[in-house]
Amino acid sequence: MDILKLGNSSFEMPLDPSWEVTYFDEDSSKADVRFSSGQYPVLNIKIISLDEPKYKKDNKLKDYLFDPVLIESHPDLEIKTSSNQIYGIEYQANLESGEKVKVWRKATVVGSRTIRLVTLALSWMSNPSSDKLVNNILIDIETKLDQCTFIAKETNLDIEAKVSARISRLKQEIISPWDGLSILMPASWPSEINKEEKTLVSRVTGYDEAMLFLNCDELSLPKETKITPEYMQQIASSIGEDVKIKNISLLSTGKDVYLISCNKADEDAGVVLNNFFWHIFAVKEEVLKRLHFTYVFPNIDDMFLYKIVDVLDENIKNLKLD
Repeated sequence: MDILKLGNSSFEMPLDPSWEVTYFDEDSSKADVRFSSGQYPVLNIKIISLDEPKYKKDNKLKDYLFDPVLIESHPDLEIKTSSNQIYGIEYQANLESGEKVKVWRKATVVGSRTIRLVTLALSWMSNPSSDKLVNNILIDIETKLDQCTFIAKETNLDIEAKVSARISRLKQEIISPWDGLSILMPASWPSEINKEEKTLVSRVTGYDEAMLFLNCDELSLPKETKITPEYMQQIASSIGEDVKIKNISLLSTGKDVYLISCNKADEDAGVVLNNFFWHIFAVKEEVLKRLHFTYVFPNIDDMFLYKIVDVLDENIKNLKLD
């Protein structure tokens, strides 16, 4: 039997042999389905996982099946419950483009706090000929959807949802390790600061070998010296000469402020360490300020440590220099 599988089999649904499925390498949580009718209509399918320790257990997951627009337009929409505790709604609407759309949503609880929600949407330009064709497709979709399942075990999609929720709960505060620098940092990370040498070491709470290093220096510039994009490109190119360096990027984060970011993996005493670098070059009143951030953590199967990269990247891009 042909089966559609999304999000590492977080959601599965039987397929008609004539249906053509397009999966997306960059996103395993979505797919498009086309039918024997050709390119149109297209059934768009998307699954999400949510870490919800305080979800309401007595409202048939209405908080997830409905969005604010749907509550306003279809407040009395019936939530149907299957024998395996899958909750679902379906509705049809007319779009401003003149198309019609049929939407199905299915949701369930996995474990004690994980909500999985899948949305299927089929849109088409309504006319007597297309409506007749689409009506048969709708019947086929609903027949298959009645046989859908959500795998009971935890998947990578669920793990990512838990990590994202953990990141969203991360409390942060603005710190000024020394005069002239302000940056947002996780409040629970213990830090060692040397104001005279302008260095900082901050440890990721709960991890012995995951930490952020920062060192800063300043150089006086001749009055006529300018730091140009071309000069910064040369620096970025020289950094990129290291064959281990990956994902090197150069951008301007303000007037006369440039950021070079990259990463590489190194081995130390048999342990592979991931290193993420941010180099800031900022000209302030004929002084070149250079800040070098290094985030280091062991190459272990822990998605949280990788997600921290995005937090640090955002904070470093928005730091304040006086």
